Amino acid sequence: MTERLLIKALSGGKNTKIITLNGKKMTKMPSALGKLPGLKTLVLQNNLIPKVCPELRTLTQFQDLKLREFYCEGNPLFLQQPVISTQRENVWSLQEITSRFVMNQLAENNPFLMDGIERYPQVRSMISQGKTCAICGQHFITVWLDCVRFVSPPKDWKISKNLQLVPLRVLICSYKCFTQRDPNLFGIAQV
Repeated sequence: MTERLLIKALSGGKNTKIITLNGKKMTKMPSALGKLPGLKTLVLQNNLIPKVCPELRTLTQFQDLKLREFYCEGNPLFLQQPVISTQRENVWSLQEITSRFVMNQLAENNPFLMDGIERYPQVRSMISQGKTCAICGQHFITVWLDCVRFVSPPKDWKISKNLQLVPLRVLICSYKCFTQRDPNLFGIAQV
């Protein structure tokens, strides 16, 4: 039954606006969701889905939100079990160290580096992948830890009344920054 519903939704392509698959005992999100760029409402309540699929992330970028309604209550998406982790020394590659330095200097409008970066398109390409640490504001390439902060959803979202908070992805550059985080920021670990 679930497969038939998905095939029907996929045949609609970019015109598919709503998918309702609640109570289907699904154990993972359909990867085909990424092929539905016009999807506005996704209902996956009361299934057995433990994690969000990468394809859904493309539909739910918070800055350019396409998916307007997402109902996921009744799924074990977030296990609220603290895990003790051990700290490993940050050992960055020379490329990471150099990229961090260059990106942070470019942010300060260093004229020498701004002129030099014009001559090296491969360097420009590499630092275009840069991210900004949510704690210290410094630039980096390699994500040290994926974190999540739970925030109240915007008022224009149509969501279940039971959903008080939604997860927002936050990136951190180092263990030092992780130890300086606020108490509402949680590291994501695979156990």
